[in-house]
Amino acid sequence: MAVKERIKALLGKLNTGIYEKEEVMALALLSSIAGESIFLLGPPGMAKSLIARRLKYAYKDAKVFEYLMSRFSTPDEIFGPVAISKLKEDKYERIVQNYLPSADVVFLDEIWKAGPSIQNALLTILNEKIFRNGEKEIKVPMKALISASNELPAKDQGLEALWDRFLVRLIVGGIKDQKNFNEMITMSQNLFDEKIDGSIENNEYGEWSKKIDQIAVLDNIFDVIDVIRKKIEGQKDKEEENKKHIWYVSDRRWRKIVRLMRASAFINDRTEVDLMDCFLIKHCVWNEESQIQTVSEFVNEAIRDYGPNLDMNLHTEREEFNKLKAEIEKNTSKEVGDKPKVYTDGNKINYYRLKQPFSNTYYLIESAIVDKITESSTSATIFTDSFAENTSCYITKNDEKNGITLSRNNSSWQTYQLETEPIIKPYKKSPTRGDCQIWNDETRRLLSVLDEKKTETSRFWDTFSKSFYENIFVNRSNADDYIKSKIDAVVKEIDNFMININVICKNYRDIYKPNES
Repeated sequence: MAVKERIKALLGKLNTGIYEKEEVMALALLSSIAGESIFLLGPPGMAKSLIARRLKYAYKDAKVFEYLMSRFSTPDEIFGPVAISKLKEDKYERIVQNYLPSADVVFLDEIWKAGPSIQNALLTILNEKIFRNGEKEIKVPMKALISASNELPAKDQGLEALWDRFLVRLIVGGIKDQKNFNEMITMSQNLFDEKIDGSIENNEYGEWSKKIDQIAVLDNIFDVIDVIRKKIEGQKDKEEENKKHIWYVSDRRWRKIVRLMRASAFINDRTEVDLMDCFLIKHCVWNEESQIQTVSEFVNEAIRDYGPNLDMNLHTEREEFNKLKAEIEKNTSKEVGDKPKVYTDGNKINYYRLKQPFSNTYYLIESAIVDKITESSTSATIFTDSFAENTSCYITKNDEKNGITLSRNNSSWQTYQLETEPIIKPYKKSPTRGDCQIWNDETRRLLSVLDEKKTETSRFWDTFSKSFYENIFVNRSNADDYIKSKIDAVVKEIDNFMININVICKNYRDIYKPNES
């Protein structure tokens, strides 16, 4: 059986009798296969400890250690009591059997209440899977450490290093669906035997770990990570300015995130990380609840905007098209008249300019006033070319084309001509046979390039859509919202581009007259 089908079946069994915690269980199992730890935030009674107890069934003959921390907890209670027989030999060793150093799955509740001596030992165990017992270093068999609390670590209490070790961070809430709730409160308490089919054996776990390290990470995945890092850095700068607690994601955690994504790819029977695996990042880089929504937006935007591994940059094609369009319009254009030339000031107000000055100094008058004049006189203001000076006048309609009549005192009138520019309309003059042939060749080439890019885009989706939709650890709606939407947008952009090219083709072909060439 493929790894993916096996894990899906295993998760189905692990989730039996646990309601609305499928994602938590899936990510707990993923974290353990990746060799990483997970933190569950939520009030008591939300099945956090049940998830840890249930996770042991994912591993054959797994041992579980579970402990509720308090400020009075001692290292003996977590790592085992000191062996009296060894003290007689002047050796300080602990009896670790049935304690954390001998467990496969560990659940530590209210972990932030542990004292410094426990925390320091946990740092080495979490990072290196090693526990120093007297003069010996013990390789800890721990595959999963699940911690839980109803609060995040307090600030400035020296908990930052321990908090950084917990890669996946999830909020666990109560059951929302009424039917699920009713089933939960009436279900049998004894749902499991001591073993279930399909559990992972120790030798498999080691083999999988090696294969996870061989999973490829392509450039587009690095691009997504880079964008998210820069967005977080930008947020960090704002927090520094506002003197807030700084948002920090260590290099070590980014390394662990990539391994988590590799583990996801391996379990989903792939040889390389894909965009859906990148959605796991949102569970790994927040430090405070207030950051969760921001993190989701950062990840979603990065995947949508930078994710698809396609060279869909149409900049070159647009430059070529604009150049071709200008050439076509130039060679099919015809002057059909003239119109007043428009000048604009710094406030984006449009003006017409007189050919000869009014009162020897003033040239510019608002186009909006000129365009609305009638045979009745209207007051207006006329400016110097620099807009440094102005004067009042009266204006009336004039029968001459592009002409107006002005007066300083509403009695002595004089006609003034406005500066003009030609009205050029494309597709009024038939192109030559040679020009038409060149344009046909160029537009056909552009359309062919765009069609190829459109096909490539569709092929990308056809190739990867199944893996996007069937990722065990990520909701399939993410594929539609942030990957398929980008693909659709690219296809629409190409379609519109091709329509524009065809419109230009039709325009010059409609006026082409071969017998006149």
